[in-house]
Amino acid sequence: MPHKKVLFITPSYHCGVVEVAGHWIPLQFVYLGGAVREAGFEPIVYDAMTKRHSLETIAKKIADVNPDYVATTAITATVLDALEVLRVAKEINPDIITIIGGVHPTFLYDEVLENKYVDYVVRGEGEETIKELLLALEGGRGLDRVRGIAYRSGRQVITTSARPFIQDLDGLSPAWDLIDWKDYRYFVIPRSRLGAVSTSRGCSHNCAFCSQQKFWHQSWRGRQPESVVKELEHLTRTYGVNVFLIPDEHPTQDRERWERLLDLLIERDLGIYLLMETRAEDIVRDRDILYKYRKAGVVHIYIGVEATRQETLDLIKKDMKVETGAEAIRLIHEHGMITETSFILGFPDETKKSIRNTLRLSKFYNPDFAHFLALAPWPYADMFKELEPYIAVRDYRKYNLIEPVIKPEKMSIKAVDKAIIDCYQSFYMSKLKEILSMEDAFKRGYLLRSMKLIMSSSFIVDKLGSLGRIPPQVNALLNKLEKEKVADEGVPQDSMSEVSRSVKINAPLGKVFEYVVNPLNWPSYVMSLVSVKNLSNKVPVSGTTFEWTYRMLGLNLKGKGRVLEYEKDKKFAVKMHGAFPIIETFLFEGDSKATRLTIKINYEVPGKVLGVLADKLLIEKINAKEAETVLKKIKMICESESATM
Repeated sequence: MPHKKVLFITPSYHCGVVEVAGHWIPLQFVYLGGAVREAGFEPIVYDAMTKRHSLETIAKKIADVNPDYVATTAITATVLDALEVLRVAKEINPDIITIIGGVHPTFLYDEVLENKYVDYVVRGEGEETIKELLLALEGGRGLDRVRGIAYRSGRQVITTSARPFIQDLDGLSPAWDLIDWKDYRYFVIPRSRLGAVSTSRGCSHNCAFCSQQKFWHQSWRGRQPESVVKELEHLTRTYGVNVFLIPDEHPTQDRERWERLLDLLIERDLGIYLLMETRAEDIVRDRDILYKYRKAGVVHIYIGVEATRQETLDLIKKDMKVETGAEAIRLIHEHGMITETSFILGFPDETKKSIRNTLRLSKFYNPDFAHFLALAPWPYADMFKELEPYIAVRDYRKYNLIEPVIKPEKMSIKAVDKAIIDCYQSFYMSKLKEILSMEDAFKRGYLLRSMKLIMSSSFIVDKLGSLGRIPPQVNALLNKLEKEKVADEGVPQDSMSEVSRSVKINAPLGKVFEYVVNPLNWPSYVMSLVSVKNLSNKVPVSGTTFEWTYRMLGLNLKGKGRVLEYEKDKKFAVKMHGAFPIIETFLFEGDSKATRLTIKINYEVPGKVLGVLADKLLIEKINAKEAETVLKKIKMICESESATM
């Protein structure tokens, strides 16, 4: 008898921050997949977010897989899209049982269960709960005995008792084989394959704005260093992973355990890169062993500075002194590692002056990367009641730390939004000068690639575009970045999506082919293409290279291209690299009287790299409408020329 299928789906939500640097594996589904497999079910992981699939494509996947269960996960910003996934599943097959977990449903299960497409909510840590839930449903056993769930019984919401946390994290069985590994890259490091390994769970601190300390009940559990290193070694040798995210909230809490892990990594010398987050005070505590961090492979450390005023740190219960953040950043730099931090803006008492002070002090702290984030009022966080009177936006999709939803007493939402962009612009204009003078080749290349990704992300470009035009200072910055050559800018090479359209042209096949392949004609039928020049061959054949200029949001984007295929009167394909990662393929059929011309546009969507450019080009322009426009222009010109022959 075949195993029943559990299809895990990530909601296809995008906000332009976390996707700038890479495509991140859905680690929670790796663990949940292993758990349901142990219970005798067949898990399938479908990362619709990374694949950037639409709801229609998700629906097709569900229909093709025909699962018995569909499960998803949600934070506040993604919960609406997660619920849409479950709606689609139920509409395809009402017999599909739907399950949702994650931080938001854990605390707001009543709200989530108001949605008729949700059958069960998994509250808290999910591996044991989902296993017991599935077995109970299949065996007809009482659901009231399954700890850690919520569900409807008639009009009543039933919640079972909370499930204790798993004490032996090394006893879990992550199902790494469920991951489509080719999808995951860290764009900042050339030729990378990106994975993630959890070394601990939880955080014992009490930050008032944070959801994680509430989710984990201010508890912390660490894995055995030997087990962690064994897993890293397995993923490196089996799947070729060479960059690892450590997603723990606080991996360094136990210094003895953490140092043992570093020593083992140094001993094994796996040749990997580690990206991690920790607390500033742990970095200061570990000043005598920071050399081990770098030697073990740690190249990038995020620390949560959050604020540059002690009053704000105290308000959000950060339990840290302002000076500690600055000292931690200095120490990390001393050991050649990259620093990243964030500054939260938009508190109720925020003013233009306080934001200017934050920007000034962010430059004094001088991290390699600074994020200026909008305060988000998680509806289950300790600060929510205090912030509620100032909430101006109720759309959960905007609770993403990017779009301001809190209106300060002395500022408008729009003013906060503009201030955030001004902070990014000012910080990175200053930072570029420092990067260009760096002698450390690895760090210089790492930061330059990152700068290119940041400055062409949806967050930056969209907001700059909303101001009407690209400011000249940013234009100058992008031009400087364009001139800086670094190996492999990290743009993924796989085409993610495709549109295809055809048209009949009343003109000879040879004439249509000749017109389409002539580079001088490309700006005539490709929207916003300004120029094509510096061809390596006067007549384009396979392998011919060229340079192009494309006009978008008042900015001339430049890049390089290459002819991929040239088959006379049959096929012509070009690839445009750089900031415009598109493959256009023209297929020709016909005779001396008429031609059937088909255009296929494959476009690469590197997470939210080029974000708004991707959104506008790929959704508004290089979609069916764009393909139809190109064909219409070619048809009009070729038929006009044919009529005059």
